[in-house]
Amino acid sequence: MELAKFVQARLRRQLHIQSLGPNEARIFYDAGVGVLSVAFSLAFCRQFLPVSLTGQVLPLLALPLLHLGFNYLFGIYSRLKTSRGLVKVVALFGGAAAAAAADLAMGSSIAPVVLWLVLVYPPLALARLLCGLPYSRHKKLISIAVNHRGPVLVIGGAGYIGSHTVDLLLQSGRSVRILDRLMYGREPIRELLENKNLELIEGDATDIAKLTQAMKGASAIVHLAGLVGDPACAVDADFTRHTNIIATRMAREVAQSMGIHRFLFASSCSVYGVSDKEVCETDQLNPVSLYAQTKIDSERELLASVRDEFFVTILRFATVFGHSRRPRFDLVGNLFTAQAMTDGLITVIGADQWRPFIHVRDLARAIVKVLDSDPAIVQSQIFNVGDKRLNMTIQQLAENVQTVCGRYRDVRISVANNPQDRRNYAVSFDKIKSVLGFEAETLIGPGIDEMAFHLQNGSYRHYREQVYSNVAMTAKALSQFQDPAESAHLYAPLKVS
Repeated sequence: MELAKFVQARLRRQLHIQSLGPNEARIFYDAGVGVLSVAFSLAFCRQFLPVSLTGQVLPLLALPLLHLGFNYLFGIYSRLKTSRGLVKVVALFGGAAAAAAADLAMGSSIAPVVLWLVLVYPPLALARLLCGLPYSRHKKLISIAVNHRGPVLVIGGAGYIGSHTVDLLLQSGRSVRILDRLMYGREPIRELLENKNLELIEGDATDIAKLTQAMKGASAIVHLAGLVGDPACAVDADFTRHTNIIATRMAREVAQSMGIHRFLFASSCSVYGVSDKEVCETDQLNPVSLYAQTKIDSERELLASVRDEFFVTILRFATVFGHSRRPRFDLVGNLFTAQAMTDGLITVIGADQWRPFIHVRDLARAIVKVLDSDPAIVQSQIFNVGDKRLNMTIQQLAENVQTVCGRYRDVRISVANNPQDRRNYAVSFDKIKSVLGFEAETLIGPGIDEMAFHLQNGSYRHYREQVYSNVAMTAKALSQFQDPAESAHLYAPLKVS
């Protein structure tokens, strides 16, 4: 049943190297070594040995398949995945020897089969021993049972996307825990805090004590914290790397150590930078900002040396827009709407540049959908999160905003041709649609209209206030980061009671 489930899940995913999970990588490696060993054995015997191979090619070609089958029966791809290196080495020899014996029983000559066995075993055994070295000093951590229950921890759960995500998780009946430094106060989640299934831990994601406390007993991590957007990340490079890369590395290490089952990371379609074609998850990345580079570095941190029972999923978000409990007006869709409703003038810079857009509620839906999915389907996967219907130029976005907000007041568009932001990309969302069945529910028109309604009814203060800008709030956080008294405790050893 386990093998059938694995095959069924694998067939639903795209077939390329980047989509391989840890266990799939083992199978792929073993199959490759087996095939190469057969090819070398056949060539060597034909060239140097007086052995007739007539009628034996097909049985010899079956060796790699027999080998994978016996490896599975010996538990190499199941119960022995987290065993000690010595146990794996013995089991690997048993699988290879059994495959060789079966092939001899099918009528193969002993010489090529023995040569295959001599060739195939050392690289398989050595690979397992080398891969086990990083964990050989942490046997207790390896043996920790994976926690399939417990609350979902949302790091950055009081933010623009996080507050929607927490709300949707609570609606689905889950227990939720938030770790957030509350730069914007408790107001965005005040109503949610009345839910008995929600727990709040106030603290920084790079505070090891707070991070460990927040992850205790959790079943899944949704990592939404960090500096977002090119302007905010450009304020200070060291602070950006600290907040976006170091925090992710710490979260991964603590989560693995504590036996947490799932890890979802919020990346960005900004990693594609500039492209003349519609880009997908396997296309070359072309970052044109520090923000995009930190997302790429964080993705690599998470996907490197992933253990079998630690299911990492990378979600590359399209450019988000829409109303949230914690509003933002430094996002182009939200900014255009605020300009239209407040000033009656939309200022467009880089009119011909393409962007993918997605409503903030739909991002929360995508996160929940990944958590609801079979782990085998999303393990070590990267998904662009968006909808092809929301790929458009900045000019087209402005025209959509003008149409919607024109119902409330007169709106003009002013176009400038000196963009500082060089990003230009349309994105394919075929993978998330085909694998997870995800499509956007809120398109540009309804999403803009909702924001226009809130602006018309005074739900927000003036859109230029600092609280609505990540750049201004980043400058405030930076002053704390540079204060030794404020930051000294972040990496301090945990106190033992």
